[in-house]
Amino acid sequence: MLGTDTHLPAFESGLSVPIVTYLVVLSVLSLFLLVTPDGSPPPLLGMVWGGFLVVLAVGAFSIEGVSPRAIFPSARTVRSVAGVLITFWGVYNLAAVSLALGGVIGFEATWSRVAAHPLPYFAALGSSFLFTAIPEELVFRSYFQQKCIAIAGGETRRAVVSGVVVAAVLFAGFHLPRWFLASGHGVGTALVLHLFGLLLMGLTYGIVYVLTRNLWLVALIHATMNYPPVLVTMSVPSTLHFAVGVIEYAAIISIVYSAVHVTGSDRPTLIWSQRERPSLPDN
Repeated sequence: MLGTDTHLPAFESGLSVPIVTYLVVLSVLSLFLLVTPDGSPPPLLGMVWGGFLVVLAVGAFSIEGVSPRAIFPSARTVRSVAGVLITFWGVYNLAAVSLALGGVIGFEATWSRVAAHPLPYFAALGSSFLFTAIPEELVFRSYFQQKCIAIAGGETRRAVVSGVVVAAVLFAGFHLPRWFLASGHGVGTALVLHLFGLLLMGLTYGIVYVLTRNLWLVALIHATMNYPPVLVTMSVPSTLHFAVGVIEYAAIISIVYSAVHVTGSDRPTLIWSQRERPSLPDN
């Protein structure tokens, strides 16, 4: 089975907890970036940041009356998660090799750094998974997205879509301190394109989480998109980044949706459910 529990957690609080949690995330991230040289935190500080996000998310769940144990998927889903990742990146590499052999610009028929140096790659991937992907997906998909769905009315079509979109917007906004403080960029067209790309990424991860509610899957997708296991050298022209991103995210959603059906989960029916839930009390 790929999907986990089909029901939303029963959150006990209103808007104050997610608002305070998001402001704390932005404030602490900005502080980390300000006190590190060149806005690039050392590995140890990155580990501390990842641990902080996990503690913050677990704390928010506890305040909301939700057991953190209910958020983490069963180990029985690992095989299905691995199957989805192998399928996606297998197809991805097949397409990349074909384009490289065909002489398409941006693809070279030479081994990439991943293939030439697998051990450093897997070390970086493991670090990204543990200290970036899991903490961020725990905060933005497991907590913010599900909380927003609950606030919007529960597992109705409108509520699910609203929750996914709001969480994606929050995820994009989460990267603004890094854009301004770490990279030193300003406001302009580049920022708009950057935010749009992050929004598309957040929507994709959100849809995957709606279909499966599997933290391991969405975190592994997140980590491998940060460190793509592509075997041939790729250098996609900047003018094609958006088009390639759309194709990548569409492929991820399609493969996950198909896998959910193959493994017998009923998660795809969630987004079309019309069950109304009682509104949540405000704090």
